Amino acid sequence: MKGRVLVLWTIGTIFFGWQMSGLLSAEQPMDVKEFVRRIFIEGVPYEEARKYGPTDVPTLLKMLADPKEEAYRTNIVVTLGIIGDERAVDPLIAFLGQDVKGTLSHSEYTAKSSVLMALGYLINKSGSKKALTYLRDSSDPAVWAKRKVNWASPYHASMDDRNVQLSTMAILGLALSGHPSAAEALRSLQKPPRTKAAEKFQAQVSQVVTEALKAHEMIAKQGLAEYYRKQGLEMRKGG
Repeated sequence: MKGRVLVLWTIGTIFFGWQMSGLLSAEQPMDVKEFVRRIFIEGVPYEEARKYGPTDVPTLLKMLADPKEEAYRTNIVVTLGIIGDERAVDPLIAFLGQDVKGTLSHSEYTAKSSVLMALGYLINKSGSKKALTYLRDSSDPAVWAKRKVNWASPYHASMDDRNVQLSTMAILGLALSGHPSAAEALRSLQKPPRTKAAEKFQAQVSQVVTEALKAHEMIAKQGLAEYYRKQGLEMRKGG
């Protein structure tokens, strides 16, 4: 049950904000800068974010690179993912890997870890092979040291713990993508492990992988909008 709660809470609440969607609905979206600078208690509302398109990508990428926009970077990252433009792939990956001196702030950590979910959105929209490969490789905790991603998390006692969390986020990103190859990558995490490290990781994420596969199947069949609509209803009933 723990894995199901994690998947629903992370995918359905942090990155969706279904209830906020109805409050913001309008025929014409507000300026994208104003949108990403809003405070979304329940996460960036998918239905609103997907109203933006390729013409907004340069503005968002410029904001992502601007230190003055740090407080809004999570919204920027998620909105870029939902737009689904291939031009955002390299900047998002670079942003995640960019080193920061000392321990990350809460907003920095949230923004960087959100890249893995955002790439799932992007794949769902564009089918980006580069983003898919990055997420697939990211499901192995050992990859973060190979990539020399050295920044320190404010929420994890060790780099190993941080790496497990990042790879868990990558698993959820694969679920969001709804891509056939993502399902293969998720199923590969259920195969007999070849190393002690892989065995340990598999035990840590086995429930998450099971629920991620269920979410992936629903997203592949229904699409993200319908998936989120149903999950939003389910979460409200449960609340």
